[in-house]
Amino acid sequence: MSNESHTGDFLVTKIKEVLESVGYHKFSAIVGDNSSNMKLAREKIVKMYSHLLDIRCIAHAINLIAQDILTIEFAD
Repeated sequence: MSNESHTGDFLVTKIKEVLESVGYHKFSAIVGDNSSNMKLAREKIVKMYSHLLDIRCIAHAINLIAQDILTIEFAD
């Protein structure tokens, strides 16, 4: 998949393939980072599968916060 452009629509197609092959009823949420393509994919998937929760990855958020803190002079 590295040769493909990871647009929101491409991600929707791939996520939908997984949900359908495993069984969408076995999932309760979709988790991803907050990149625009992933955000769009999560929104579209949740519209298709209304029982799924749209969750932003807390580990990714913490990583972004830590990176920001390390740019401050006192953190050296």
